[in-house]
Amino acid sequence: MVISLAGCGSDGTEQLDKQESKSTDTQKTQDKPGKQDKKLLGIVMPNATHGFLGESVQHCENRVKELSKEQGFDYKFLTAGESSEQANHVDTLLAMNVGTIMLWPMNGKELRSSAQKIKDAGIPLVIYDRLIEGFQPECEVYGDNTNVGALAGKYFNEFFKEQLNAGETINILEFKGDASTVPKQRSDGFFSEASEQFNVLQSFSTDWQRLKSMQQMETFLTTKSKEEIESVQAIYTHDDEVTMGILDALRNYSGNADINIKLLGGNGGRDENIKQFKDPGVGDMKMVTTLFSPHMIRDCVDIVAKCMLEGEVEDLYIVPTHLIDYDGVLAKKCDPNGQNIEEYKESDDYTIRYSIEGAS
Repeated sequence: MVISLAGCGSDGTEQLDKQESKSTDTQKTQDKPGKQDKKLLGIVMPNATHGFLGESVQHCENRVKELSKEQGFDYKFLTAGESSEQANHVDTLLAMNVGTIMLWPMNGKELRSSAQKIKDAGIPLVIYDRLIEGFQPECEVYGDNTNVGALAGKYFNEFFKEQLNAGETINILEFKGDASTVPKQRSDGFFSEASEQFNVLQSFSTDWQRLKSMQQMETFLTTKSKEEIESVQAIYTHDDEVTMGILDALRNYSGNADINIKLLGGNGGRDENIKQFKDPGVGDMKMVTTLFSPHMIRDCVDIVAKCMLEGEVEDLYIVPTHLIDYDGVLAKKCDPNGQNIEEYKESDDYTIRYSIEGAS
């Protein structure tokens, strides 16, 4: 979805030495009035703390290398493990006469001051994925997190249709990501569509970690009563890696309670996850996911390069999502763009995502 146009002009008059950029290409763009041949594009991202981020880093760096060679600009690619380190990276870029900055904030609130510095310096800023609430950059690029949740809510309604129509209350668990804007958008989306008869027995914050979600699920299974464990009929997670951690815990459980979970919902479309769809190995449990691929960051790189080189860009770009389940029956009933796993594996989304060696 594209909404309106915003100016992204930048002076960027200083040509950089090769030592100041990871790009080694010597190709130059054609001359434009009032502009130097080369400009510097700055990218600040989180470290690869889990698979989605790792794949995103790969796709981002791969795409910016391609564009720097094609379009003749330099770039500085920086990753960080903490918001404070990201803030330092922003200061570094501001001291380098950077033309445009792409920022994937670890935490929007903690990066607000840095974003304001960029804006005050008159440098175009494109923010990716985790937004800074109440702050308006030149462009925001993110996956449709609200619809990620909304589609899951519709799917849960359809899956448990008979029980809901009978007036039953259905206990579920929710495994969120972190304290950024993303989990809030996904939760809000889910509960905007999911029936009020779904009761969240417990909610967890996983930091997007497979191991942490496994430990949280194990703790739930070992500390809750037999009655509470057996009352859980579904789990909604915000990420496919988190889903795998829950599967690990459920498959290893050896307590005296019966596992009555009928549906495990995730988000991502990871190859490892969809391989589990035919037989998750936990009773008669079924799985579903929504597409949210790391390769969508390539769109953001394209946008920030256009912003720097052409001076104009959309102020909002939302990457769409859709449901994926084993046979596609419920996915297509709840979502006109829904797919079964074979259709998904034959799609461009799947092909591009796994076009980079090491993607998982």
